[in-house]
Amino acid sequence: MLHKILGGAKPLIAAAAMMSLAACAGFQLDSARGLTPKGDAFSKALYQEYLALSEMEFAEGDYVDSDVFAARAIASAEGTPPGPEALDARVIPAEHKGALSEAHRRLVAALEAGAAGKVPEASARGQAMFDCWMQEAEENFQPADIAWCRDRFWPALEAMEAAVAAAPAAAAPPVTFANFTVYFDFDSSTITPQTLSTLIDAANASDDMSASTVTVSGYADRSGSEAYNQALSQRRADAVAAELKGLLGAGGPSLATEAFGEKNNKVVTPDGVKEPKNRRVKIEIRK
Repeated sequence: MLHKILGGAKPLIAAAAMMSLAACAGFQLDSARGLTPKGDAFSKALYQEYLALSEMEFAEGDYVDSDVFAARAIASAEGTPPGPEALDARVIPAEHKGALSEAHRRLVAALEAGAAGKVPEASARGQAMFDCWMQEAEENFQPADIAWCRDRFWPALEAMEAAVAAAPAAAAPPVTFANFTVYFDFDSSTITPQTLSTLIDAANASDDMSASTVTVSGYADRSGSEAYNQALSQRRADAVAAELKGLLGAGGPSLATEAFGEKNNKVVTPDGVKEPKNRRVKIEIRK
């Protein structure tokens, strides 16, 4: 930083400028040294990172930036860590703006996603090295120093992003049960095209879950005698079971049929009432 401020000044002027700067800068480092950091692991790690940067800049005679980093170290030690430097906090040469802008976007996104809590040391390193990169890019006369900051930033950012990457979606629980219902015309046990379509779906579901048992239950409404309806519900169950057996093929699940006649109606009605929803067969598939 001092090189840019002094520019090509003559030695006497440069010396005077150095003395003037020294009189008003470089005191923050003493205040930052030896603090006992408060706060979380991220704040403590960030204190160490900024303190190291302050020491480095002080050793190079850049007392202004030493103070900048020392102030950030102090805030971190107090448990109130600052965020990464804003892109407009420094005058960045055009050749560095693109990379720094992308780095800032990703760094902020990782921090907002909770990286500091998950990988505090890597997050502290990533933020401090970004600020280091910004400072060295603004000076733009020490390529090795720019590379030093940048090359430590990217691995830290990658660790941050990996820590907050979306967890893979939990696998759906295995399907162990499915049921289907088909309906019949009045006084009929005939398989219609609509019924067959549902039975195909049932057979596919059975295959998908590698079912072990399929139970087919027949029902009738309360129109007609109880004995007649019992026999009708059995014919409906048998018709569905026969169709399913063909769809499931050899080696499929075991098939069992039940007949409930006009009992266990889906819609409760008085005796003798025709009710389409009670003329049904229920298919229960179990793994």
